[in-house]
Amino acid sequence: MLSQLRRRAREALSATHRVVLSTDGPAEIQAEALRCEALGLSVYVLVPRASDLLFNLENSTLVVATADTWQARGAARLLSRAVYPEQLEIARRPEAAWCELAEIRLTRLQLRPSDDVGPVETLDIA
Repeated sequence: MLSQLRRRAREALSATHRVVLSTDGPAEIQAEALRCEALGLSVYVLVPRASDLLFNLENSTLVVATADTWQARGAARLLSRAVYPEQLEIARRPEAAWCELAEIRLTRLQLRPSDDVGPVETLDIA
């Protein structure tokens, strides 16, 4: 059962290319729709250097990422270009030149049914 839920989680994450990233910190509560890409159960987000989200991420790692079919909580860290995953396509997009890349390691993922019928499934990831 757990392996089936993890497989569904990876499928839902990999089908998403934009999330609303929410943070809290010195710049108060911030939320912004950003381009993303998932690898496994981690989500990578391009955060513009001029965004207040970046200021919050430099001070607090706790984030919430929301997509149409899921919502995730996790810990974010800003990556240096030297450690970008090779297979990450968004790192090669033109807008990546003026963005920082945040890796979100999920701690909890809620999968919503695509037809809005049925229960929300929660996966705690440790």
